[in-house]
Parts: sequence; C-alpha cells; structure tokens
Amino acid sequence: MRTVSLLDRETLEELVARYDIGQLLEQRPASHGIENRNYFITTARDGVRRDWVLTVLEQPSHAGSSYVPLLDLCHESGLPVAPVIRNVENSAIESVDGKSAMLSPMLPGQHADNPSVEQIRALGHFIGDFHRATRRPRFDVPGYPRNARWLRNRESEVRGHMANADARLVAHAVKRVGDLLDREDVARLPPGLVHGDLFRDNVLFEGPMLTGVVDFHHAAWGYLVYDLAVAANDWCSGPDGVLDPGRAAALVEAYHRVRPLTRPEIDRLPGFLLYAGLAFWLSRLTVALKTDSDSTVRLKDPDEFRAIVADRSARSADYRFLFRVAFTLR
Repeated sequence: MRTVSLLDRETLEELVARYDIGQLLEQRPASHGIENRNYFITTARDGVRRDWVLTVLEQPSHAGSSYVPLLDLCHESGLPVAPVIRNVENSAIESVDGKSAMLSPMLPGQHADNPSVEQIRALGHFIGDFHRATRRPRFDVPGYPRNARWLRNRESEVRGHMANADARLVAHAVKRVGDLLDREDVARLPPGLVHGDLFRDNVLFEGPMLTGVVDFHHAAWGYLVYDLAVAANDWCSGPDGVLDPGRAAALVEAYHRVRPLTRPEIDRLPGFLLYAGLAFWLSRLTVALKTDSDSTVRLKDPDEFRAIVADRSARSADYRFLFRVAFTLR
C-alpha cells in the first residue's frame, strides 16, 4: 500500500473555486483513514464562515453508486448525516489528485472515546431510525461483501502469518460463522441497508446528544442485526474484549424501541457478534499485511478484535441468555 501525499493549498483553492462556497480561509489534514484522506477546510462568503470536510477516496467506496443518494436520503429523513455538496456543475463527485473526492458540511460534536450509557442508548436509537428511514431505498444497494466466502479467503491469506493458536481461533470462528450464515432461519432474518462500520470514531456527540454519523463507505444490503453487532462489539466491550452486559442491553433495548427486533434476531445476535468481530479482525490483519512499514496510512490494532473473537467464541450461550432476558423485560 503506497504512502499517501498531502494536498497543497493551491490544489485546495482550485477545488473550492469549483463550488459556490466562497473563498478558502484555512485547511488542515485530518487523521488518515484506512481507505481515504480527510481534510477540514474553512471558507467564507459574504463574511460568513463555514466548515467543511473533504474526503479523497484512496479506493472506491464499498457502497458504490449508492453512497451519495444514501446520504441524501438520510439528510432528507432528518437524520444527523451530512449530505454531499454539489459543485457549480451540480456534480457530487470531484477529482482531486487523480482521485474521486466529495465535500460535505462539517457536523458538530466530538467522538466519545469512553461512551456513557446515555450515549450508547442514543446510538441504538439512531441505528433504529437509520434502518427505518432506509427500508425502501430508491436506488440499488450492493450486497454486504464480507460474506462466508470473503471470510474463508481472508483466512487463507493470513493463516501463515500468525501464531498457531490464533490460526486455530480464526479457523474455528470461520467455520462457526459459515455454519450460521448457511442456516435457513438466518436467511429469513430481516434484511436492509446497514452502515456496516458504526465505530466510535464515526459518531459525534455533544454531551449525551448524538449530533452526527459519518463514513458510510461500508454501507450495503445485509442483515439489519449485523449493524447492532458491529456497534456492540466496539461500544460495549472492555479492554479485554468481554462484552459489558449493561451497556449491550442498553444498546439493544434502545434500538428495539424504534425498530422492534424479532425473536430470531435476538436469538442469533450472539452469532452475529462473533461474525462482526471476525470480519473486522480479518480485515485489520489483511490491511496490516499489505501496508508498507513507512506508510502514513493509519492502522488499527488487529489484537483488539482477536480478544473479541475469543470472547464471543467462548461465551455465546451467556450472551444469548443476556439478550433473551433484555428482550423479555422490554
């Protein structure tokens, strides 16, 4: 994976000139993502300052052509999601440094590194609202790419680059998730548009209030319960990977109040916790293998998800009981 370069001011000024947003005042790079570059820029028109986020894609979005209309739909539905701004030619996509680029208003708020239970409930409420707002998209949405075949292929890539114990853990998890996804009752779980990447660094808060959700590049058509699993793994796990029962129940209950879960979804949620943990562990491992040591691309620690996969593999029965109780008490 090549080292990415920063955009200079002249390039950014030329870009801003292609939008009806005034003159460029300030610019600064944000942290490099795994799949894109982000810049915070400030413009002024008629004495009014505005802040924007410029995203330069290092590789195509998994959401494909659905990315822009999805953000439009979320914004039109009143969700705290920034739309993609059109340029003077009414195009949502620009070209910068030979890459596709998009400009969006900067949303208010900060990331919650140590989220409170109130913030976790707000997240569950948002996920429910998002699933309801996007249940009938007016555009084609690609299927979620990290399916059983993808898991098996990534396992074969990383198998020779890990300790034997980790290789056994991966193989066991791939087999369990593959069996899960082959089940007829799982195939009947409610499908829909999933964000696919609801991590803490993609959600903004002002106090307990959720003010923004970003990075829909992994959006796809999949099992709705998968979004809950991704969020629970990141927002409700301790440093040792163990799921916090109170936080996980708060997330699920808040979601259930907006979009009622079915009993099969509750029963299969522990399996989806393992599925989501495994998918992100394998993703981080394969990115690390392909990234040069001198790259400026930000890498996330694969071991965080090794701990999660180990826990979800060992305690699935405990978590099934937890979610059944939370669902019954609702």
